[in-house]
This record gives sequence, structure tokens and C-alpha cells, in this order.
Amino acid sequence: MTSLEQVEISKYHNELVHDVRHLVQKYGRIMGWEVPELDEAEASKLILQALKNALADVEREQ
Repeated sequence: MTSLEQVEISKYHNELVHDVRHLVQKYGRIMGWEVPELDEAEASKLILQALKNALADVEREQ
């Protein structure tokens, strides 16, 4: 049986995906200001890895 918490968080899935996309775009723009010839695909990979690392840090704090 699905817990109430799982049901509740599943309601936010699309919003979470939207927020993560926004973060990737935000930091991609920032990197583009600093690196004029930015490889956007590589930058996105680096940003996603940085987000994963940040999530792991937050998870360890819990």
C-alpha cells in the first residue's frame, strides 16, 4: 500500500522536474556569461552532476 507521504509527494513530481530544469537553465546562463564559448551539452552534464552532489550533501544532513 502506498503511504500518504508517497501520494502527497507524487503530486509535486511535475513541479520538481520543472524546478530542476529551471536550475539547469539558470546555471547554464551564468556559466555562459563566464565562458564565452561554452559547450552547452557539457555544461548541462556538469550542472546536473553538481545538483546530484548537492542533493547527496543535503541527504547526508537528514
